[in-house]
Amino acid sequence: MNTPIKCLASDFASLADLRAYQNAKKKGLSDRLAFELGDNGRGCYGDLTAQLHTPMCALPPETMTEWFGGVKQAKHMRVKVTEHELGTTVVCIIADRMPARKNIKNGCGIDLNPAALVALGLKSPIKRNVTISKA
Repeated sequence: MNTPIKCLASDFASLADLRAYQNAKKKGLSDRLAFELGDNGRGCYGDLTAQLHTPMCALPPETMTEWFGGVKQAKHMRVKVTEHELGTTVVCIIADRMPARKNIKNGCGIDLNPAALVALGLKSPIKRNVTISKA
């Protein structure tokens, strides 16, 4: 299925996310708790997401399953993201997974890494209206 989805986008693997994660780990928090505060800059497939050269995204596992058949199958698949206000578009590779939809606290349907933000003409932090689809 490749039905485009209109949703909110947020960002991940920003400098602020990295600092928050590292500070949580320094305080002795578990990875699970540290991820609630920030990001370690590595996607679930091992990719370096905290960078500016390759646009990357994270999707909820339900979207990965609907579009690609599962989280494993979604690895490095391409997603087209169009930001509504600016009208800019980027194609990202899937490099990470978000929590299950029922556990997403900010209401977003996609997370974008720093390279994707640059390609869209955005700066962190964001919460923007986008349309996403398989590329």
